[in-house]
Amino acid sequence: MIFVVEKKALFTTGTSVMWKKLFLALLILSTGFNAIAQSINYKNVANNDLIYVLNNFQKRYVYSDHKTLNIAVYLVADRQGDPDAPADCKNAASVYVAVSEVNKAEPEQRVFKLNPVCDPKFTNWVKSKKMYKIAFSYGTGTRKKTATVGISLKKLVVE
Repeated sequence: MIFVVEKKALFTTGTSVMWKKLFLALLILSTGFNAIAQSINYKNVANNDLIYVLNNFQKRYVYSDHKTLNIAVYLVADRQGDPDAPADCKNAASVYVAVSEVNKAEPEQRVFKLNPVCDPKFTNWVKSKKMYKIAFSYGTGTRKKTATVGISLKKLVVE
């Protein structure tokens, strides 16, 4: 048996155009992905005390990126339900996200409430992607930083 192998240039005119189209498609997909993340509406928790939330709710996940954002993200779940929520939102599946700066004497801290029953966009996105997408910004002016954290639904299971 004889095999004939042809040598072709790696980037011919046809493949170059294909790579450009592929790159453009990936760029468009990533832009759409960010738009979805930004469309998620977060509700601020009435009690913004991070220590209270972490002590009274079950901590499920920690994310920290010391090189770029210098933050810690805690995903916590309320097992008691939310008595202050509207009637259609009173369930024991309320989820809170606590964000805190790390390695600072007085860290900036924020607590957000994610309730899938009250936020259709959030619910649909979670059902389709099987993941919590947390996009948030902190800081002021030119020092403002943005982070996006993806947390799979498996992380919500009690460990």
